[in-house]
Amino acid sequence: MTSYSVYVESGVAESLLRLKTKDRERLLRAFHQLRSDPFVDGDYVERDDIGRPIQVLLVGRHAIVFWADHAVKEVKILDLKPAGN
Repeated sequence: MTSYSVYVESGVAESLLRLKTKDRERLLRAFHQLRSDPFVDGDYVERDDIGRPIQVLLVGRHAIVFWADHAVKEVKILDLKPAGN
């Protein structure tokens, strides 16, 4: 399987810099996993403004909000939030 490109929203990238090293490394591993297997289902699904399913993957104390654009082989990481929200 061809791995996908991963695009991270700038606010997410800034948030990663403020995290503890352990949390940041765990999230980066999850990003790499999404690149190699973009068909992963999140722990739950939200809908965006146009009704597209957006996956929410729980990783430790954080939730990665993303969708895989299979037409262009990209995973788009839209948000990173506390897992409880």
